[in-house]
Amino acid sequence: MDKTLKIGVTGGLASGKSTVSAMFAELGAKVIDADAVSHELLRGDPEVKRRIRDRFGEEVFREGEVDRERLRRKAFKSSECLRGLCSILHPGIIEKIKKEARASGDPVVIDAPLLIESGLNDFVDVVVLVAAPYGTRLKRAGMRGLSEAEAVRMMENQMSEEEKRGYADYIIDNSDDIEITKEGVRKIWQKM
Repeated sequence: MDKTLKIGVTGGLASGKSTVSAMFAELGAKVIDADAVSHELLRGDPEVKRRIRDRFGEEVFREGEVDRERLRRKAFKSSECLRGLCSILHPGIIEKIKKEARASGDPVVIDAPLLIESGLNDFVDVVVLVAAPYGTRLKRAGMRGLSEAEAVRMMENQMSEEEKRGYADYIIDNSDDIEITKEGVRKIWQKM
């Protein structure tokens, strides 16, 4: 039986999931990043590439490889497009995450923006929601190179923070004060 502690970290665009996951890593957890797993699939799985080409067209490719920025723009045009991309990527992402988590001897943090939407919340022992105000998230998204319109469209096509709160065992405030965020992570780690 799998006894590895599995902590799911989720939140909306630019809420600070990676920051919180890194804090858990400093305390001894192994982090499995769902975005990194999806990038591996996009680079290395010919069937995934074929299905993306069929669904989103040749224009999301550059020199035979999926251009993630072009794909992101297409996928976030509507919730239907995003569901289409998820139906292609989620099975492979979930399989790899579960395999890695089960093989780990250390506690595992699964950093996944779509933890709940993908059903991975049923696989983890604890769901941690990283929360930040809408305006803060928009500002952070802009610092990452997204236009305000792109960021708003992405947020509108994701499950809202309010909906995610209903699934969360813990909520970490990642507004502006990094010390408050660290303290929230430490408290959860100690309880686990």
